[in-house]
Amino acid sequence: MNVAERKAKLKEFTDHPENACRTGIPITYHGQIITLNAYAIPLDYLVYNPYNGRIGSVVKSYERQNHTLDPEDAADKILIEKFLWESKPDANKKTKDRLLKEHQQKHGIVTADGMIIDGNRRASLLNNIMADTNIPFNEKSHCQFFIAIILPEDADKKEILALETTYQMGEDAKVDYNPIEKYLKCKDLKDAGFTDDDIAGMMDSKPGEIRTMLSALKLMDEYLDEYDYSGMYTQLDKREDQFLKLDPALRKYKAGVASMWPYDPDADVSDLKLIAFDYIRANFEQTLFRNIISVPTAKKPAASFFAKEEVWKAFKDAHFAATDDVQEDTVQAIMDTNPPDLGRALKARDQKWQQKVCDEFDDNYVQSLDKLNNHANAAKPLQQLIKACQALEVVDVNQPSFISDASVRGCVESLDELVARFKGILNM
Repeated sequence: MNVAERKAKLKEFTDHPENACRTGIPITYHGQIITLNAYAIPLDYLVYNPYNGRIGSVVKSYERQNHTLDPEDAADKILIEKFLWESKPDANKKTKDRLLKEHQQKHGIVTADGMIIDGNRRASLLNNIMADTNIPFNEKSHCQFFIAIILPEDADKKEILALETTYQMGEDAKVDYNPIEKYLKCKDLKDAGFTDDDIAGMMDSKPGEIRTMLSALKLMDEYLDEYDYSGMYTQLDKREDQFLKLDPALRKYKAGVASMWPYDPDADVSDLKLIAFDYIRANFEQTLFRNIISVPTAKKPAASFFAKEEVWKAFKDAHFAATDDVQEDTVQAIMDTNPPDLGRALKARDQKWQQKVCDEFDDNYVQSLDKLNNHANAAKPLQQLIKACQALEVVDVNQPSFISDASVRGCVESLDELVARFKGILNM
């Protein structure tokens, strides 16, 4: 059924309000409260919204990797249903059971030409029930209809987007959305011309939270671009917190932190961003991530590797030495092989890269953290000397490398010079 046919079928409902199954439903439309009716619409008269807020990241990732989804195409309809099911499978099983036993309690919203604005998940579950041959028809006959408000024909794209956001993300508390979906929805609304205050009202948030999400999403896009994953938002799974920590730190460093070493707000901060991206890609422990990026304060001048020039430069050089020569398949090469699950193939690419760098990342991090702690405790000489003595006591001098490694000799000579200097200070 094409757009014109769907529109004609739905007009038959609105032309006969006496056939409504629910009446006088208040809805905010073009800034005014109006009342509309809900009708039991055959599922065949409707199409999914592929950019539904619940699956926006998955759909955009799929389209970047394959083709634009057409909800009128039978194969693409199946894909959209698959994405909706996999977004929350446990919750979907429960909702499917409720729809079958208790019928559809909450109405949806559809456009005058049959696109589902609110209720894509429920409609997909109704379709799922009707396709389930294990359920007798007499038990599921009510599921061939979707109860929904039909919007006026003059509903434009901006108004539809506002309604979709308000009803999906402002009220739907039963099934949480993937965090990245909220970020993408914020951007869609901003691009449509809504203000931060407008978006906050639709999403039941504060304007400051909207600005935080928009800024963080910009950084996420830069991350995806860096690894040739542009538009593939599924590559951000379980990485939100690191970006929320990194984004304000980068903005502060770019603005300038006067109490720090004379770093370059462009070149040095760019290096910090790239290294932080690598640690995000490597799924580095979130609680330890802050030791790389945290902005120093008067009470904690040694807050991170970047806060101390001596620590940062050695850390940076070792990091780029570890990553510069790493070889991996290009994203395009992987896409050209047409793997059955491209998302999984790309995540496997990240895992292979991680395996190549993880040991050097861990070693560099531990050594740098030790240096940072030494800076933090510089005003505690006794504790530092005790720590040094304890470390020297466990050096295994029977290891062949103790004799063969020239660097060992250099370290011993440095220790000798330090001990001589300390003795001179103490008049020993």
